[in-house]
Amino acid sequence: MKHDTPDPALSQTMRDQAMMEVVYKIVHDLRGSVRAIAELPNWIEEDLQDVGVVLPEGPAQSFDLMRRHAEKLNMMLDQLSRYSKTGYRETERVSVRTCLERAIAALNLPSDMQVRARFDPAEIEMNPDALTSIFLILLGNAAEHNEGPVRIAVTRRLRDGYWDMMLRDNGAGFPDGKLEQVFDPMSKFSVAETGGAGMGLAILRRLADSYGGVVEALPPRTKRDGATIRLRLKQLHRD
Repeated sequence: MKHDTPDPALSQTMRDQAMMEVVYKIVHDLRGSVRAIAELPNWIEEDLQDVGVVLPEGPAQSFDLMRRHAEKLNMMLDQLSRYSKTGYRETERVSVRTCLERAIAALNLPSDMQVRARFDPAEIEMNPDALTSIFLILLGNAAEHNEGPVRIAVTRRLRDGYWDMMLRDNGAGFPDGKLEQVFDPMSKFSVAETGGAGMGLAILRRLADSYGGVVEALPPRTKRDGATIRLRLKQLHRD
């Protein structure tokens, strides 16, 4: 009896779809807990006010930090949920700078973090949520994994049929010999304790895969360079 040989590409696609269904279910279950964490400081403050207690400055700052972390986590869950359901297949003509500014506003970046950006061309054919998620991951990582003032340069241009984007900061950079492992799910190589789950760059790689592209971490060119990420996406614009 003759048996058909399974198509490896089709099998991989089916495994990816099954994994995304699991991710979606996990995200759905986590959302309620994240919302409760975000509201917990408000509930405690209201209870204290009812009995005439004013929250001291220290705990108030801690509560504010808890809110911001919960809000960012909820945002990432929202983006991951959309990605798991649709893969960001629907595209439109979007302004790259607008998506960058959306990410900057959502992240509430430190005042001493400077972002310099240069884009050519200024618009591309892409899903705006996908592009915003890319900036959320890249800028968020740079802000969390660097101490002191952070300077980030973002450039994007068309080269050989690909959109080629580079982000470089002035921080500690990636560990020697770990340029590939930083994209593994649940990987954490920073010396700083950020509280993250180590999923940001793994999600970034999946976003790149969904657009037929690649993402890689590059070694520093000079002593002033920190982490450098290069993202290449297939040309998706319409003339």
